[in-house]
Amino acid sequence: MRVLSISHRMPGIEIDNHSLFNAPTLFDYDAIVIDAGGVFDSVRAAARGEGEFLTHADVPVVNGAPIDGAASLAALLQRRRDEVQRALERGATVVVYACAPSHFAGVAGFTGVDTYFYLPAPDGMAWDAATITGGEGERAVVVDHDHPFVRVFETFERNLLYRAYFNERAPGFARYAKVFLRSPGGAPVGVEFPVLAGRVIFMPALSHTADDFASNEGAATAAAADELLGIASGTTPYWARDIDVPGLAEREAAVERAQAARDAAQAELDAATTAAAARASIRGVLWASGNASLLSAALACAEAIGFECGHTPEGDPVLLDGDAQVHVVAAASAEAVGMSAHYRLRQHVDRVIAERAFAPRGLVIANGQCLASPAERQREIEDSLRVAAEATRYAVLPARALFAAAIAALQAASPETLAAVRQRICGTDGIVALDDLVTAHEPGADSGEGASPDPA
Repeated sequence: MRVLSISHRMPGIEIDNHSLFNAPTLFDYDAIVIDAGGVFDSVRAAARGEGEFLTHADVPVVNGAPIDGAASLAALLQRRRDEVQRALERGATVVVYACAPSHFAGVAGFTGVDTYFYLPAPDGMAWDAATITGGEGERAVVVDHDHPFVRVFETFERNLLYRAYFNERAPGFARYAKVFLRSPGGAPVGVEFPVLAGRVIFMPALSHTADDFASNEGAATAAAADELLGIASGTTPYWARDIDVPGLAEREAAVERAQAARDAAQAELDAATTAAAARASIRGVLWASGNASLLSAALACAEAIGFECGHTPEGDPVLLDGDAQVHVVAAASAEAVGMSAHYRLRQHVDRVIAERAFAPRGLVIANGQCLASPAERQREIEDSLRVAAEATRYAVLPARALFAAAIAALQAASPETLAAVRQRICGTDGIVALDDLVTAHEPGADSGEGASPDPA
């Protein structure tokens, strides 16, 4: 497990050191270390324009509106607050090197930055001056030797300079707090709190002037976080592979075989799921109640009967059959499909006329009375749309007819039959009738899958 450390530089192969500004997304980590004082100072410096601050994507951070490719400081702070909350909701451990609460009002668009603005608290508690009090001390005493973060404290015990302690009389403290470090005078300086689905652990700070760097702090932090999360800690050393354990090689080989079988099964499942979804989309042409979902199902049916599906440079869908090109509009309605489909198609066609000086063929795929069973539908297309299609020379294809043609294709209809279906769709002025070419197919009837070979 990797640990994200913000404004608290630690060595270690498991540690990613960053600032609040250039850190990756926080909730991608299961353990986050934050120097509260360092973060507060850096936010104040960014608000005052004291230095250059960049995001992880090297975007400059400005205290104001996000202009000229810059990121807003207020938006970034809000995002970091949301990310810490989401990390805790996922069960993360957030370690905070504590300092006295403070406030700063210089961030444009962000009401009052305080020291712990990004950190949620347990119900009924707040990380304010009533809970955290400023103070200085160079010693602490372990009162819970079983707590995993005691080993972290031991790496910098000689360089300790805590800057805050907790008020045990603060609301909620007695209910939530788990104290593992106290000052010699008894004040809590190392405390764990359950927050959301995770935990927040406050640690006493190190001295900024210490000469003896806590070289083992990073490894100890990673190991302590692993222990809290129930993860086996430590990185296997290179020489461990050379030490033989009877039966281990055979078991590792069994693991590899099982993983290979799992991967093959997953690939087979993915392929089967994709194939089933593609076939199921054909059925959607009968019940889709939205134009976008109907268009997707209609294109799947069109491909089944031999059309190629493409798009114009403007992104409008077209059906291709040899040299023939038909512009498509899908229209679904709980009532009969009316003139709105005509106007949508005319907009596409008129754009082509204006830009290319020729009149393309058009097609409206109409799924009228889409909420009713296909067998119960009485009037799927308004007369006005039929007359408009006949007058301006484009085709209106009922969804039921398109579905019947797709089923015929899946039942291995002859190439000649499918070619005739495509030709009629491309060449009809008005409502397309396909009953003489394909048998109407209602839901619940045998689709014929399996009655003849289906290479798809």
